[in-house]
Amino acid sequence: DLYTHRRREKNAGSRCVISMHSGTTTIIHDPKNPEHMKSFTFDLAYWSHSGFQRDKDGALISTGSNSDFAGQKDVFRDLGQGILDSAWQGYNATLLAYGQTGSGKSYSMIGYGADKGIIPNVCEELFKATENKEKNQQYQVTFSMLEIYNEEVRDLLSKTKKPRGLKVREDQHQGFYVDGLTSVPCDSYAHIERLMEQGIKARTTAATSMNATSSRSHMVITIQFKQVFLDGDLTKQSIINLVDLAGSERQKSSGSEGDRLREGSRVNLSLTTLGNVISALADVATGKRVLHIPYRDSVLTRLLQSALGGNSKTIMIAAISPADICYEETLSTLRYHLLAKNQARLQTIQITWEHQLEEARKEWEEQYSTITQERQMMKAFPYLFNVNEDPQLTGVLKHFIQAGSSNVGQAASNKMILQGLGISDKHATFTNIDGEVTVMPQSKCRIVVNGVPTVTKTKLQHLDRVILGSNSAYLYIGFPSERSNDDVTKFDYDFFQSELAAAEGVSVDKLGAGNNRDGKVDPSVLAVFQDYIKLIPLVAEANQMSKELRKPDLETGGLVWIWSKAKFINRKYLMEEIYRHFLDGENISVAQEDDPFWDPVEAIHLGSAHVWLQSLAYCMKLEEQAELLNSEGLEEAVVLINIIPCSSTGEACSEDDMVINPLELLGRRIDFQIQILKCLGVKWLKEDARRGIQIGYKIYDLQTTLYTKSVWKTVNAKIEETVHFVALNASHEFLNYLQKNALIVDLWGLQEGCAELNCTQKDLIKWEGYVMVDNMKTSPAQAATSNQMADVYLKLLKLEQETELLRNMNRALREENMLLKDSLRGCGTGQGQIITQLASHKDVPQMCSPRTSHDADFAKALKVFYQRMNIVRGQFLKLRHYRPPDDDQMLRPFTQRQSHLLKDIGELLEDSLWKLKNDVALIVKKKRESLVHTKYRGSSFP
Repeated sequence: DLYTHRRREKNAGSRCVISMHSGTTTIIHDPKNPEHMKSFTFDLAYWSHSGFQRDKDGALISTGSNSDFAGQKDVFRDLGQGILDSAWQGYNATLLAYGQTGSGKSYSMIGYGADKGIIPNVCEELFKATENKEKNQQYQVTFSMLEIYNEEVRDLLSKTKKPRGLKVREDQHQGFYVDGLTSVPCDSYAHIERLMEQGIKARTTAATSMNATSSRSHMVITIQFKQVFLDGDLTKQSIINLVDLAGSERQKSSGSEGDRLREGSRVNLSLTTLGNVISALADVATGKRVLHIPYRDSVLTRLLQSALGGNSKTIMIAAISPADICYEETLSTLRYHLLAKNQARLQTIQITWEHQLEEARKEWEEQYSTITQERQMMKAFPYLFNVNEDPQLTGVLKHFIQAGSSNVGQAASNKMILQGLGISDKHATFTNIDGEVTVMPQSKCRIVVNGVPTVTKTKLQHLDRVILGSNSAYLYIGFPSERSNDDVTKFDYDFFQSELAAAEGVSVDKLGAGNNRDGKVDPSVLAVFQDYIKLIPLVAEANQMSKELRKPDLETGGLVWIWSKAKFINRKYLMEEIYRHFLDGENISVAQEDDPFWDPVEAIHLGSAHVWLQSLAYCMKLEEQAELLNSEGLEEAVVLINIIPCSSTGEACSEDDMVINPLELLGRRIDFQIQILKCLGVKWLKEDARRGIQIGYKIYDLQTTLYTKSVWKTVNAKIEETVHFVALNASHEFLNYLQKNALIVDLWGLQEGCAELNCTQKDLIKWEGYVMVDNMKTSPAQAATSNQMADVYLKLLKLEQETELLRNMNRALREENMLLKDSLRGCGTGQGQIITQLASHKDVPQMCSPRTSHDADFAKALKVFYQRMNIVRGQFLKLRHYRPPDDDQMLRPFTQRQSHLLKDIGELLEDSLWKLKNDVALIVKKKRESLVHTKYRGSSFP
């Protein structure tokens, strides 16, 4: 699964957010804020994202000394060898692989192709060491393999399937054990290798019937290693547990918060309990008193109790993805710590080892004969091999198409027996005649070839993709003569689903690549596409289960249900649980409210429109025709809506009521009406005339959504509803909201049998019959502070008006000065000479121009005033940005500080205004006196 998920991540345009600068430290960068990083230190940290190449055997190795790449051999050297050492010393050992699906857990544990994981390497090295045993020693190795899914234990080495799985029991000496679990004696690594193949095949067969992947279950391999020393009558026994845990994302609830049903399956229970056990053990290690460690809360922790709570060697591999789209899951994995120890236990041997080994050899010979026959047939006949979402389960099942006709289906009478959802007893017929293979569906059974459904006989070509039933995927391998060195790995599970999506008109090439200049598809769109192709098979499976369980057709009568992804996945878990009971022949009747296939008819969200409220902040009327856009960004309808500022009696405001600055409304009462007049061209109603609509919206701090009355069976719906709102004391927050936000108007579709949408009247606050907004709860002290700020702001406005009046007075005086100057010039040159002579006489003091002196004084006074006003403005703006503390104990000091600041601002304003008035009055008085004096002196000379 490592390769598949890396390909998915790259296709989604992901970036690497993991770095490792040492052999113990892992650093993860927040993709939303790359400078923000977290560092985690472990015993060992392995880098496998880059810096590798393939050797002659096809295994991944480092490219050289400059590469930090760690291969499977490095991991075995550091971890696997320690497990073997513990086993030889007689101690138990447990290895757990943890991480989200696709992070590399199974790759590390089992491996892929030439890259063998820890499990096969441990087994192989164990038997290499036993080859050099002494005469007085005997080594006994037994192998078991089980799967835990939904708290049920399934024996992967048993030929018979037991309904409800095997029981976990407790023994005074043995502890917890699985009753009836097959434990096979082995005398070679080849024997264990065949058993692993058998177990994985059984796991695949079970998964195929539901198309469940290994990420939904835990796989536990247990190797019991016993050393018998005949001379000293001494026995050493150790148990090696190798655990491939289910995907860590299963810890989170996959259900929708609003869904009436919760996830009924217990897929994630084991991981949750394992976390709780680890947390409790960590508390014990730090000296805390722990009354209870919840081993018994899950099957996994019960079976691993001795491994977690004793004195054994326990190792956890935390596998992580380097992709930014996996950031949250990766961070969660890095935080998951493990403290696990174990205590060695001895088991009583009931029958001799030689007898057990002989029985195991007979069974192994039968299996080997079957495997040999299969390999010979692969060289002679065309065949189908399964393709699973988990590459570990891909290619495990092979169905050979021999000469002649071969019927395919679930019935035992068929030549090719297939399991899977939607596969009928007699599903199809494959024909192999004259070097040509064809497939013919039987009686409307579903067959898809290369993404396209077929209902007629179809010829198959080498490497064709075939889907039988709801989602049983197979790759067709043609005759030996048609084969070459084909790379079949590219035909993975995602390839099948992408091909299905392309056949339905949804492909990467059509995802808006032309919208970007570089021609690349937006990464967010790619991520949505990946989600889409993952959901395609799940929907097909849900539909098939509904059909087989004979559930009512939900599409009857044109009714529509829309489920979120989370809700659908939640329901599908529940569907699978009922379906499994159905397959086991059990009673599956449930109450309607507990039936995951049923939902009450409900209103459907059709689209939304945004109506900006900025005009209301200036007391301006808004008449809008807004497009209601659906989830695909297409127009669903057009709504006619008015937003009208009005008086307290509902009369529309005139243009004279407009304000230049919205802050003029601070602290004032604001009345306005929202009128929804019509909804035109509703597609929902065009599709089915029996349907209806409602419109809903919520403004600012309303605790409930307001809905219009319902309108049925009319494509152009007349609504004509008006709601009067009032804000008694407009706050900064409300005025800011009006300037920067939009009213979101939602269109809801009604259908027969669903309840109409209504607002909760008890959550509405009324004033004189009008709906109140801007009702955020404030303390009396905060209210007083807000009122003081409003008063200060009004004083500022008044000062600005008076300042403008003073500017006008100054302009008038300047004009008067100019007229007087022109008059003096018209009196003749002689006067000018006499005045000049007088002015230059040594007994007469030097005189400056009265106009220049007065203008300078006035400019100086205004400069001082403006400097003080800047100080006031700065303090006032700073005051506006202060927010009350959340701590009630700090509210009183905050209010007192606010009051002192407001008092200081008020005093400065009053003082500045008084000084400006006095300075201006003095300047005017001096100017008038100088004008009179100048006029008198000018007239005294003929």
